[in-house]
Amino acid sequence: MKNGEHPAFPFEVECEQANTVIDLKFQGLTKREYFAAIAMQGFLSQGGYHGQGDDVTAKAAVRQADALLKELEQ
Repeated sequence: MKNGEHPAFPFEVECEQANTVIDLKFQGLTKREYFAAIAMQGFLSQGGYHGQGDDVTAKAAVRQADALLKELEQ
């Protein structure tokens, strides 16, 4: 599994019910998805977005996420 495919905020919970241990794992967003969302938020907060409905900003956010993951692997 690549670094970007790992969960951004994983956590595990164990609980006992009726003498049975239940192990719950919650993964949520991947690191890549989380980093892209944060980049998208930054792009949109700059005020240049007018809701054109194109995917230019989304693609730029994913490129930024990929660049960050690549840099973190070094």
